[in-house]
Parts: sequence; structure tokens; C-alpha cells
Amino acid sequence: MNTTEASVSGGSHPFMAAFARHPARPSAPTIGVVVPVYNEASILSRSLERLRSTLEGEPVVVVDAGSRDGSAQIARRFFHTETEPEPNRGAQLNHGALCLSTDVLLFLHADSQLPAGFQTLIRTALLDPDVVGGCFRLQFDVSRPLLRFYSWCTRFPGRFLHFGDQAFFVRREVFEQIGGYRRLPFLEDVDFLRRLRQQGRFVLLPAPVTTSARRFLRHGVLRQQLRNILVVALFELGISAERLTWLYPHAR
Repeated sequence: MNTTEASVSGGSHPFMAAFARHPARPSAPTIGVVVPVYNEASILSRSLERLRSTLEGEPVVVVDAGSRDGSAQIARRFFHTETEPEPNRGAQLNHGALCLSTDVLLFLHADSQLPAGFQTLIRTALLDPDVVGGCFRLQFDVSRPLLRFYSWCTRFPGRFLHFGDQAFFVRREVFEQIGGYRRLPFLEDVDFLRRLRQQGRFVLLPAPVTTSARRFLRHGVLRQQLRNILVVALFELGISAERLTWLYPHAR
């Protein structure tokens, strides 16, 4: 398979032309959503309500990792909710995937919001049999010059530009072939994306996921972005996620 990462933008792109020729039908791939949660009570009701409003019957599994703030109870008001014994996002994502029988798995962070019509965008991308998965562009829920610049950059391919908060999606058979997510303290999304790209084309969809800027605002936008780049660079050079946790506070 071609392992080149592909970016998708604009209505004249072959991506959209393919959809015009072959619109999604009831037999189109089914999509299931996995949402990992850990102590997210302050934002969870609003986030899950927004998710529910964008769905068209897709199943959702929330996987809580022993939250102490009532997150699991909140999640159960909206969707089927499972529990993991300890906070590890990779383990939570794998747990949720096992609860779904859909053709496509979509992994969504609790503080990220999917765009309207995400189903059509994913199904259209997967009309190409070489596409194994992809993600959306990124935008933040607050407007700051550096955040807007970073968001703009996510429309391009790049090892330092695409993370789990952009809602990775993957064909189920490919997810199973690569063994799902690894149980890392963090950087499970970087590791997953690296292995996913080895299986085929990874596409960037033309609509943005809206995510919380709270980590950037807490630590400083420039400082947080430089820290992200440093951590990913060291990880790509072979330093383990376990050894890098000291560089990334609150990693899990």
C-alpha cells in the first residue's frame, strides 16, 4: 500500500468528486465512537450533549478510568459507559473498541467536538480502499494568534501536527491488525499514528474538530507547543514514553 499521508481540502479535490459519484448509502461503513474519560466532570455534560446532537444513530462507548469527580455517573446519563481500573488512555480506547462491532472506530477526546456531518466525511474518505484511517483538522475553543496559527498548520501533513485530539478514525480490521493502542503513560496517539501510517494512506479531512485550549492556557501557548514538539521529537528518536513523562505534567 501507499504509505503517503494525504491532505484533503476544497470541493474540487478528487476526495469530494468521489463522493459526488458514489454518495454514502445505507450500506456504507458503520461508525462507532469511543470517548475516554478521567475526572472531566466540569466539562462532560456539555461535551456529551454536543456529541449527541451530531450523531445520526452511531453507537458511543464512554470509558471512564476511575474518576473521583462523578464523571462516570454523568456519562451514563448520555451513553453506555464502561470502566477501566486505572487511568491509561490507550487501555481505555482499546476497551471501548472491544465494546463496538462497527466497521470504523472513531476515537474522540472528552473535550473535543466533532464537526457536523463527520459521518459523510469519513465514509467518503474510506471510498478509497488504500485509506486506512485519518483525522480532522483542529481548531480551539478560544481565539489567540498562536492558537489560530497552530490550527492553520494542521491542514498540512506533518509528524508534529497531528494528535489524538483531532479525532483519529480507523478501519476496524486495520486497528486489529496493528494491535490497537499500546499501553503507554502518554504519547499513545503518536505511537498509534506512526504504526497506522505503515499500513496505508492516512487522510486529513477538510473540517475541524474543536478542542479545548485549557492545557495551552494553563501552561502558556508557546511554552506548551514547544514542549509538545520536544517530547514528540525525543520519542521519535527512540526515548520511551515512560522516560519522557517528567517533561509532560499530568501525563496519563
